[in-house]
Amino acid sequence: MLPFDLPWYRRLIGVAFILGLAGGVYGLVYLGVTGEFIDLFFGDADSTWWSGEWWWIPLIAAGGLTVAALRQMWSVPEKVPGGVEIIESAQVDHRTAPQWAIIAAVSAVAGASLGPSFALVVMGGGLGSWIAQRRWGAGRADQDYALTGIAGGFGAAFTSPILGAFMVSELGPTPRNQYVAAFIPQLIASTVGFVVFYTVVGRTFLGIYNLPPYEFDVAEMLTAVGLGIFAAVVMAVFVGVIVGVRWVAQFVPNPYMRGLVGGATVGLIAVALPLTLGAGQSQLETVIDDAAGLGVWLLVAVLVGKMVAMALSLGAGFMGGNVFPLIFMGGTAGVIVSLVFPEIPYALAVSCMLAAVPGSYLRAPVSMALIAAIAMSLGPEAIAPVGVAVATSYLLVAVARYLLSQRRTVAPAQ
Repeated sequence: MLPFDLPWYRRLIGVAFILGLAGGVYGLVYLGVTGEFIDLFFGDADSTWWSGEWWWIPLIAAGGLTVAALRQMWSVPEKVPGGVEIIESAQVDHRTAPQWAIIAAVSAVAGASLGPSFALVVMGGGLGSWIAQRRWGAGRADQDYALTGIAGGFGAAFTSPILGAFMVSELGPTPRNQYVAAFIPQLIASTVGFVVFYTVVGRTFLGIYNLPPYEFDVAEMLTAVGLGIFAAVVMAVFVGVIVGVRWVAQFVPNPYMRGLVGGATVGLIAVALPLTLGAGQSQLETVIDDAAGLGVWLLVAVLVGKMVAMALSLGAGFMGGNVFPLIFMGGTAGVIVSLVFPEIPYALAVSCMLAAVPGSYLRAPVSMALIAAIAMSLGPEAIAPVGVAVATSYLLVAVARYLLSQRRTVAPAQ
């Protein structure tokens, strides 16, 4: 039953509409403004080798310097939790949320290889937390209001309103016996945010990708296991890239120099491989539609380049989300699999990898499977191999994390 005996919960049901409306509006503003500038600076790029503009290098480097200056001016700590970490903790400081959202917007406009989910999280969660703390203070009310605000922002981003609510509910710290009570206002906020954004724009940020239909075969469940294993390998490579970039960054302690050098390097990668720019949702459409023309080796370079550009963007101080870039990485890896192994159905390879690569990192397997199913227009039976791929990749990464943690455990003195 819903806890209508709690005054703050009764108020939350009504506030969910307000948070959804706000999520749709700031989603329109944020994605609209950053999208216009991104199109202005980077919109005419080709997708072939070295087809970017050389002036992108000083532009992105200047963006790195600007972000470093803003972080210093607002005393932003060196380590800022990512959007996923914020949802998992359900803790958003509404006092710093506007500053972090502005830095994320500057990062997006400057060409950082990051997505909008971080800004949507801090804006929505900050507003929800501010409303709750004005009346109810810290505690469960604060968490539920913050998560509902985040869901309102996600309504503008994902292909269906239920996806934003599912992701927030899966990642959030809500206990199982309170899950439904927390999910209902999140779904309301996500739906209202979706309606506002879709009514004005006519689409969501993550769109529908056109894949050739395929007939589901039970034997493809085994193929999905193999795709899940490959997804875990892709994530392991990405983690290795992040560790390597962090190791190099420690030799550049000055934040302005990190912003300058890191931004310039991201710009150089963008000049060589324009498909590595930005969040990746529009670039993924190009990869899927023009796979044969792009070729395997270019797509492998794009995949690795995206990993390096993402890691460098974060290392340089840019702020942004990783959900959509990881979806791009997964979809691109799926296209590569299909080109190398043409006997694997195109839709199967792309949809499984699109879900399994981010699914190996995000604690939201249902959300990732649904995102793949809806964004790729899969039939209900085709979701089964996607779920198997996600479960396989997540399990392998979880086991790897456990083994690494065991190795780091210091043995007691004898």
